[in-house]
Amino acid sequence: MQNNPDSYYIGTIILSILIGLVIILILIFIRKVITSILDGFEMTYTFFTKRPAFVHFYLFRKKLNGNQIKILNEQFTFYKRLDAKCQGYFRHRIAVFMQSKVFVGKEGFEITDEVKVLVSATAMMLTFGFRDFSIKAVKNVVIYPTTYFSEVNNVFHKGEFNANVNTLVLSWDSFVEGYKIEDDKLNLGIHEFAHAIHFNSIYQEDINSVIFIDTFNELRALISDDEILKNKLVNSDYIRDYAFTNDFELLAVILETFIETPKTFRNQFPIIYYKVRQMLNFNYPSY
Repeated sequence: MQNNPDSYYIGTIILSILIGLVIILILIFIRKVITSILDGFEMTYTFFTKRPAFVHFYLFRKKLNGNQIKILNEQFTFYKRLDAKCQGYFRHRIAVFMQSKVFVGKEGFEITDEVKVLVSATAMMLTFGFRDFSIKAVKNVVIYPTTYFSEVNNVFHKGEFNANVNTLVLSWDSFVEGYKIEDDKLNLGIHEFAHAIHFNSIYQEDINSVIFIDTFNELRALISDDEILKNKLVNSDYIRDYAFTNDFELLAVILETFIETPKTFRNQFPIIYYKVRQMLNFNYPSY
């Protein structure tokens, strides 16, 4: 009796597929075990340090063109203060952010390199201490030339973050005005991206989101429980009253204040300052 060659080949193929599937399952299992072990080490490290084990690791870096780099060098102070290595990281992150978001101009507004670079740089500045800097809650960035009428609540706005449609909206004149005076604690871009990062961190489980939300909760409890600190903060001319509208506005105004006047913030409210620094994992020149 002769063996059927076709049956032999079919059996060999099926056996090869089954062996391949077993190998894939084993590799997936090993990967999960290794990932769990590494996550455990990082959580232990974070428990004691209140920061991720590492922030920057890129196999391949994306690049900006010459004009985009010129915009950063001439118009973005935070970037200019970084050392050469961190500037390279910052440029990579801006390039990734610009490619992953949809920029839309309204009412005839033109989306130029300057617009995309400066808006993206604002987002990347706030998340520069984060390993995951993508801000998944933002998929679209809409730019108006000036104050616009919002159909969400039927009022004129300078900017807003709409979580329902994953969209951050800015008026360009107000955005630019926020950077003209860099120590007045008023910066539309920082304010609106702070809302987006806050919302994003609530629903993400990466290490920086956990640190961000846990530290902000500690900060809220601190302000609530310490009557002396609370009264000093409320009665201070340093933190504007709008901060006390709700928790989201408190965070946004505090981040504006932290970014624009770090030394004064540290001198007047050192406990709050260091909580914010921990929240952002911010350890950069002038901070």
